[in-house]
Amino acid sequence: MSRFGTDENPLDTSYYDLLGVPVNAEYIQIKKAYRKLAIIYHPDKSKEPDAEEKFKEISEAYQVLSDPQLRAHYNKYGKDKDLAPDGGFTDPREYFQQMFGGDAFRSIIGELAVGSMFSEVDTEELEATDKKALNKEQMEKLQKQQQERVKKLAETLTHKLSLYAESNGDEEAAAAFQEQIKCEAEKLKGESYGLELLHSIGGVYSSKAKQFLGIKGGELPGIFQSLKQKRHIMKELWSTVKSAMDMQTIAEVMAKAEEKGMDQAEKLRLEEEASNRAYKALWQTSKFEVEATLRQVCDTVLQDKTVDSKTRYKRAEALRMVGYIYRHAEADKPVADLMVKVKK
Repeated sequence: MSRFGTDENPLDTSYYDLLGVPVNAEYIQIKKAYRKLAIIYHPDKSKEPDAEEKFKEISEAYQVLSDPQLRAHYNKYGKDKDLAPDGGFTDPREYFQQMFGGDAFRSIIGELAVGSMFSEVDTEELEATDKKALNKEQMEKLQKQQQERVKKLAETLTHKLSLYAESNGDEEAAAAFQEQIKCEAEKLKGESYGLELLHSIGGVYSSKAKQFLGIKGGELPGIFQSLKQKRHIMKELWSTVKSAMDMQTIAEVMAKAEEKGMDQAEKLRLEEEASNRAYKALWQTSKFEVEATLRQVCDTVLQDKTVDSKTRYKRAEALRMVGYIYRHAEADKPVADLMVKVKK
């Protein structure tokens, strides 16, 4: 018997078995299986005693099978000492966050609180007074983290806009700035949920820029832009709540079905539906968080009193250009083809 495996007949199949995919599975199958299982076994969501270990194993399996070189090595040698990405395996919680944008978007949206929507406090283990103190402490910590996040992102955005904001504002300066943003958007749209994030970010940038520029900048009066923002926020809030309710509903259906007893086919169908709803809720929550954060970032940049009003106005013009490019990026068309004007 050969001591080595092949791509068709791997020496070890435990990673494939863990994700529930065949040994000849395409990347898209592997990615879909990982997303489904990562949501089901996320330690903050699952009540299984071995959820933490299972979550880690699922992450490692995906990191190996999603990398062509590591997968080939695994197929041939199994789980040997050399089977690990450069720098070792990424923390599973960190890897889970890569679902939405990953590192490429970090300088724009910061660290996402992905997974926190599943967090629960065990009320049976905490006294009422302790819960209040813990909640207050947690809230203060979260508020501080958010303030630091907004400050850092505002500094990064200010630097990005400075290419145009600190220029003479002519067509040549606008063209050079747009070229830079188009190159950036072209790269970002290829990331996980890249287009969706670009459109979401671009929507906030455009809205905030138009509100600031108002009639003088060829836009509707600021009050109308503000009303549009509020309608959008309410719509997104409802979508977020509805997604969470849908996820809760399918969880209750699964619980009742398990009590009555169900066959394997029905169980798999419900698990698939639960995974899809959970993933949708996770994305909607992340999107809502991103937009709320970026509204604060834009306000910080555009209301910066350390610079004169002319500079703030040019920042808003630059922000409008970025928003337009992000919002109009398409999967099958080069971003470079977009035509953008500084003013109407």
